[in-house]
Amino acid sequence: MPDENMPETGPSSGFEPPWYYVAEESSLKEGKLLHVEPSGRNVLLLKAEGQVHAFSNLCPHARCPMDKGRLEDFVLTCPCHGRRFDVRTEECLNDSLKLRRYESKSEGGRIGVKLE
Repeated sequence: MPDENMPETGPSSGFEPPWYYVAEESSLKEGKLLHVEPSGRNVLLLKAEGQVHAFSNLCPHARCPMDKGRLEDFVLTCPCHGRRFDVRTEECLNDSLKLRRYESKSEGGRIGVKLE
């Protein structure tokens, strides 16, 4: 039996693999961090200045869950060791680490993420 909390994929979702439906655009508020798991992947969605961004939900430093962190303007801060990332560039402001970005798109009020 499918998990009713998991978004649908396939022809009825409007997204075909490697694209996966992950959330309704209306559920993603400005500055909010949203953890989703399309096809079992640990993905973080966020909206900053009206732009939707999708990243791995694991900090590249110590693999902490980034959805437990905070977003201020364009800076995402890891909850474990305070690493700060610019979501526009994926660059860490503390050192040379980078967030892993997933391509995302919005169609008909639904957000999709490309997983390859």
